[in-house]
Amino acid sequence: MSGHVTARRPLAAGAIEAGERGRAVAGDGLLHPVVVGAILVLLVNDQILKRAWPGVVTGKLSDVAGLVFAPLFVVAVAEVIASALGRWRAPSRRWLTLAVAAVGLGFAAVKLVPAAEGLWEASLGIVQWPVSAIGDLLAGRAVPPIRPVVATPDATDLVAIPAVWLAHAIGLGRVRRTWSDEATDAATHARAGSLTGTWWYELAVAGLSVSMLAGATIDGWAHTHDPNSLETILTPWHAIVYVSFALVAFLICAPSLAARLEGRDTIRAIPAGFGWSVVGVVAFGVVGLLDLAWHLAFGLEADTEALLSPTHLGLGVTAAMIASGPLRAAWARRDPRPGVTTWPAFLPALLAVVAIVGVAGFALHPVNLFVDAWPRWPYGRFDATWYGPNIGVAGAIVPTLLVAVPLLELLRRWPVLPAGTATILVGATMAGLTFLHDGQVIIGAPVLGGFLIDLVLLAAPRGVAGRWVVGGLGPAVLFGAYFVVVARTGPVTWSAHLIGGTVFIAALTGLTLAFLARQPGLPAVGEPVR
Repeated sequence: MSGHVTARRPLAAGAIEAGERGRAVAGDGLLHPVVVGAILVLLVNDQILKRAWPGVVTGKLSDVAGLVFAPLFVVAVAEVIASALGRWRAPSRRWLTLAVAAVGLGFAAVKLVPAAEGLWEASLGIVQWPVSAIGDLLAGRAVPPIRPVVATPDATDLVAIPAVWLAHAIGLGRVRRTWSDEATDAATHARAGSLTGTWWYELAVAGLSVSMLAGATIDGWAHTHDPNSLETILTPWHAIVYVSFALVAFLICAPSLAARLEGRDTIRAIPAGFGWSVVGVVAFGVVGLLDLAWHLAFGLEADTEALLSPTHLGLGVTAAMIASGPLRAAWARRDPRPGVTTWPAFLPALLAVVAIVGVAGFALHPVNLFVDAWPRWPYGRFDATWYGPNIGVAGAIVPTLLVAVPLLELLRRWPVLPAGTATILVGATMAGLTFLHDGQVIIGAPVLGGFLIDLVLLAAPRGVAGRWVVGGLGPAVLFGAYFVVVARTGPVTWSAHLIGGTVFIAALTGLTLAFLARQPGLPAVGEPVR
């Protein structure tokens, strides 16, 4: 949630003492079914699955489970200690946010900073020593010395960081059950109504739009890695795009088709906010036929040709139109408390934004540092490599625009965004692009950068001042994380001047966008346009 702290009032002392509404016990956040499940997954995966099937999935599974469990464990320890000292009354949103920030930053430090990694290995050795010592004593062996646990640092493990926001959502629900204030009451009502009405419909449209984006991204990878993909349009990745399109087209057109069969007005039957999605479906089909004709006339494209093909650009624009429906519907909808949104109500709108930004990011990926790590390339001032830093700086400005514009616009409409919004937005739109040119070793960079932007969002004030903070600090922490991950995963040829200047230019770009978005948003008050 936002960093703005609202006045909260605890439940009446009598209600708490009597065990009525929302009573919490120190440390009982660990008893949530999801947390218990995460602990079980962690134990089973570490003791059984990793040994039987070592690999990427089992390697990342423990990280995800641990990040769901760890923040609530930290909160539980703090609450038990405070309770023993007589200083704890009820769950605290601030404690929860600090625990999430500490666990997320600590996890990133272990993966990226050698000193933090060594400290973590030593700490694990100390924790595990009593168990091994008891086992050796029972077996008649000498007590072993304390030895650090050997861990393999892997920067790609950073993709697990979004799991901390699940812990935050669980803890926040616990806080809301115990405290009563205007903001949390409104958020509770919003959540209660979020799974009714058109929520599932909007989620399906947004999810299928993201699926279309995924198919296009895989197709982009195939165009540079699989020569056979250039010989036919009948490929699995094309199937992902067109099957997803067929399903989303059916969903979007179904209300009008049903109205037609029932003799009702087909235009009025279109769900609020989905008018441009209907136009997008028709336009996508037309452009798809034109794309087939283009291929027959000029052949299949390769590399940058595929991005600049007019019909491919047309498919991207019309796909973004299709995806806009859930966002437009949420934008025009009345909120229980204006400007506040929560999970899961916000999920369809955010996935729609991911699909739209992802299309733009894919089309502009030749100038994106998350695709091509130009800081690794050698360069000279007086030879043909001079252009490397120039493209690299542009490759920072483009992702800044792609991330900052939608984030600042969302903040204009909803000054209080759910925690984890930036992590999903940046991670989902940029992480997949790292595979296009075999740069997946830095896949954790956009995820870590999004996490840091979320921390900025939590700390920033509401309103125009908050957008200035997010506009300036957001790109700075995003590319600060980027350069740390790049330096930890391979050589870096750029000087400190280039690195520092690139971060500064990204921050300046974000500040400029915040200036342009300084006027407050005006939520719709009448019938939403179609």
